[in-house]
Amino acid sequence: MNGGKYVTAARQGLSGTPGSPAQKEQFQALLVRCRLAVEAGPPEVAITTRGRRSTGLSQERTASMLGLSVRSYGDFERGLTHREPEFLDRVASVLHMSAHERHVMFLLSNGQEPPQPFTNQLDSIPAYQLALDSSVLPGYLSNRCWDIELTNQAFRDVWAGRELPTNVLRYILINKEAREHVLLDWETGWALPFLRQQRAALNTSPWEAGLVQLQHELHDAARTDKPLRKLMKHSMDDEYVHPNGDTRLIHHPKWGPTRITLLMTRPLDAASGHRFVWLVPPKPVSQMP
Repeated sequence: MNGGKYVTAARQGLSGTPGSPAQKEQFQALLVRCRLAVEAGPPEVAITTRGRRSTGLSQERTASMLGLSVRSYGDFERGLTHREPEFLDRVASVLHMSAHERHVMFLLSNGQEPPQPFTNQLDSIPAYQLALDSSVLPGYLSNRCWDIELTNQAFRDVWAGRELPTNVLRYILINKEAREHVLLDWETGWALPFLRQQRAALNTSPWEAGLVQLQHELHDAARTDKPLRKLMKHSMDDEYVHPNGDTRLIHHPKWGPTRITLLMTRPLDAASGHRFVWLVPPKPVSQMP
């Protein structure tokens, strides 16, 4: 759909003038529908005004993820307050809105078009996959929450015969097979930097449901994982943002112990934080053992 048709589609079904009672009702209905449709980890249970239970995000949880009081979020959801575009994009991400839902939210909120395209999914998967498959270097594509969405064969070869990671942070910090057999120098080379990276990510995007869920999982795992619990305390001693250009030690099934360099692109889009990450060996792949 081209831009003109998309704008027309986004405006279809909107009634009333901006700020009118009719548009406030539509705005509230949109946010409530999206909020109750969210599934972030174990389903959250909310109590409706009639006492029935509904899965999804409660107003309290949504307000917390957005850094608001429950009253402030309630006023926003009812269309009583206007917010800047950056805040509306945070809402779109927290509520897992589609591009169309986000577009309509902006129109209902302030009558303005969204400032930039938005996607919670990859619009160019074939091209991204081709870019990965064209490289002999192990590589993957992940989102802001470190979910691995695309990989290439060279990356899968690193875990030949083992469980393939689906989330970078969860694999590095919680998977015990990883620390014992794949990620060499686990404590200082992998765990500490990524614990600090998770903290930095949460400070930057406290509204991101996936990051919040990961933090809950880390705290749950640390209750019975003494090494992880110790490192979580030590991780507060320093700051760390991302590992681009850093070296890490892994055990490759063909190369043996290998010091790789982590190279990553900037986020491909601001909304999802998708980026390519490459594991680069110390010399050309053709010269590796």
